[in-house]
Amino acid sequence: MSMKGWAVTAGLGVAAGAVAVLMMPRNNPTRRLAARAADKVEDAAWKVSDTIHDKLDDLDF
Repeated sequence: MSMKGWAVTAGLGVAAGAVAVLMMPRNNPTRRLAARAADKVEDAAWKVSDTIHDKLDDLDF
């Protein structure tokens, strides 16, 4: 399987898993765990974005 095929297959699997989690009741422990994980990933993405932005601001063009 090529890398492109693997990426598409993995993406579809992740999407199907996300849909399954979202269909669960809000008080389901799995859904709450997924929400906390998503919050942590979002926080990490913002920190990386802020760091890159700060480093680019420090450069003189």
